[in-house]
Order: sequence, then structure tokens, then C-alpha cells
Amino acid sequence: MENIKKLLQEVNVILQKEKVRKEESRKRGERFNMFELLGVAHYELKHSKIIACFLDPKGSHGQGDLFLKLFLQIINDESNLHPSKTTEEEVEPIAFNRMELDTSKAKVDTEYDINDNGRIDILIRDDLGKGVIIENKIYANDQHEQLIRYENFAKKALKEHVIYYLTLYGSDASEDSAKNVEYRRISYSKHIVKWLQCCIQHSATMPAIRESLVQYLNHVKQLTNQDMDQLSTQELIELLGSEKNYETVLSTSYFLYTNLDKIKEKGQEIIVEHWKKAIKESYPNVAILDNPKEYDDRAIFVVKIGKIHAYIGWNSQKIQKSVLFCQVEYNSYKSYKSGKGRPERDDAFNKLKLEIILKDANKYCRWKSFGQKYEDYEKVFNCLKKVIERIVESQIHQ
Repeated sequence: MENIKKLLQEVNVILQKEKVRKEESRKRGERFNMFELLGVAHYELKHSKIIACFLDPKGSHGQGDLFLKLFLQIINDESNLHPSKTTEEEVEPIAFNRMELDTSKAKVDTEYDINDNGRIDILIRDDLGKGVIIENKIYANDQHEQLIRYENFAKKALKEHVIYYLTLYGSDASEDSAKNVEYRRISYSKHIVKWLQCCIQHSATMPAIRESLVQYLNHVKQLTNQDMDQLSTQELIELLGSEKNYETVLSTSYFLYTNLDKIKEKGQEIIVEHWKKAIKESYPNVAILDNPKEYDDRAIFVVKIGKIHAYIGWNSQKIQKSVLFCQVEYNSYKSYKSGKGRPERDDAFNKLKLEIILKDANKYCRWKSFGQKYEDYEKVFNCLKKVIERIVESQIHQ
């Protein structure tokens, strides 16, 4: 136990140094990121449009097919094949052909409509009938037979094609989506990062384009938990990988692995208690629900202000694929579950002007999504505080 405590203390020293570095970087303006401000983080469509904008040979970047060539070179050379066959005997001899497009005449589309079979996130085609299909997944689940439908379209509409499945870390598509479909896995953490780095190198003399690429690269790194400085990362690797710490790291890793859910729950309890204290100090008349999951099974923190509920939760039960969100509505989710129906937003609700804070909406509520990192807990809570302040000051909820 003493060895574990000592190791954790040494790790904490490195993490505190990294925290100071980030704060100094923020003060210099280096952490300003327009993509984060625009709420790009977790929306596949927005990422698809940004990527397609740089890939398009006719794009406003003015670099012709340069960025597209770099992209195809990287995904051709380094993507991972997921073959359509399933037995070991059949998998071994399969070679996945490189897709050679005439990039000078390539056309890049996003949300390409294939009638009743869905929309392709990114479709790249040339005049020779060759095409690249990219299905972009960040946190959303696969749709029923999604890649199967894209494969059927490609067989009819293209002479040659390759399907790429783009995720944060190179995950497989679901069996239901991709059964018997040959596709290649690519990732934001590896392929998109490397592609953006190559594009930045080729944009050294074009500051407007270069800085846009740098900001998007930083955004992708944050999204894929690669935001730590390289020196800090290397220092951590050397510390944890040293021979003197071998047994301690091994025993600690096993303990964390077997108790991870409990540790997450405990950590979340500590965060929620901090939130409760902060809300009670700032807004003593705001009610805090003791059992948030009784209101919404995704919720971890719920406040009630007159007729309105504002809460923080996960967007699904699968935490590893979830993001934190802040949501505001009438007591509608509970009413909906009880069979009474969900009351729609009315004029009083709309007069709160929550769209300034919460970007997404349907006829029942408004919300905003964040992430699942430590920093995102702070961001979602700050968002909730702004919401509470607006509701309390308006008195429309009474």
C-alpha cells in the first residue's frame, strides 16, 4: 500500500505540472478554439462537414486536391481491414486493394441521400466511377443494416468502392450493421490526427488555413484524450514503465480494472456533493432532488425551480459511449413515463431565451451536450449555473 501511495504521489506531481502548463497556455490564448465554441464536439454531421471541406478539391482552402491526396494516402496505407468473411481460413489470404481515385476531378459530398436507404456521411467520387464511402461515428450507435445498405448502393452506383468506418479509436461496426460487408476501420485518434498534421506541414506559408487546421487538430486531440503535453506524457510513461515500479503498477492496474465501476461511482458522488454545496450557497431557494434517477434514469443531478426542472445527465446508459448533457424542461420526462404525456414548451418557457446557453431543442426541452472527461464535469455544471441564473432572474417559472 505504501508503494501505491508513493507512486500516486509521483503521478500527481506530473499531473499538477500539466495543469499549470494548460493554465499558462490558456492565458497566452493558445487554448482558444473556435470549433469548441461552436459546439462541434460530439456531432458527427458537423465533423463530417469540416473534414469534407478540407477534402474537397474545389474547397475555399484553394489547395486543390492536396489535402485529399494526403488523406487517401494515409487511410490506404494504415487503415485496418475488417473482412466480410469470418473464419480464420478465409481471413488470412484476403488483401484489401488500394483505392486510387482521380483526385483532380473528385467530388466530395456530405449527407449523400440514397433514397430510402439512408444518407452517407461522406462520399468521395471521381469521373471513372470509383468511390470512397465514409461512415462517421463518434458516440451514435449504428443504424439497422447501415453498412449493408451502403454496400448495396455502392455495388449499383459505383464501378469500384471502399467503405471506411471512422470512429474515435478505430472500433468495429456492429454485426447488425455490417454483416458480410468488407470495410476498413479508421480513427480520429490515429488517422485524422496524422492527416491534419500532414496538412498543417503543407500549409506553413498559408496562415489562415494553417491556423484553422491547428485548431481542428487540437479539438480532435481533446476529443480523443490526447491533449496532454508530449513531455508530460513521456514522463508518465517512463515513471509507470520503470522496472522499480513494475509490481506496484501491475497490482494497481489489477485493482483499478476490477473496481473501476465502483471508483467511477465514488468519483461521481464526490462531484455531485460538490455541486449540491455550490448550488445551495448560490441559490438557497432552488430545490435539489434527492433521487435524480426517479426523474430521469439518465440524470445524476436535478434541480427544480417552480415548474421547471434543469438537470445534468448521461445521454445513454452506456457510459463508455456517452457524453454529459445539461437539459431543461417542465416536469415532462416523469409525466411521460407515468403515461400522462410530455407537456410541450410554451411561450413562457420560450421567453427564458435559453437558446443563448442551450443550443439544441425539440418541442419539449432544450439541451446542450459536452463530453466525458474531467474538464467536462466542470463545463456542464457551469452551464447549469447559467441556466439556473436565467430562470431565477426571469421569474417566468413561478
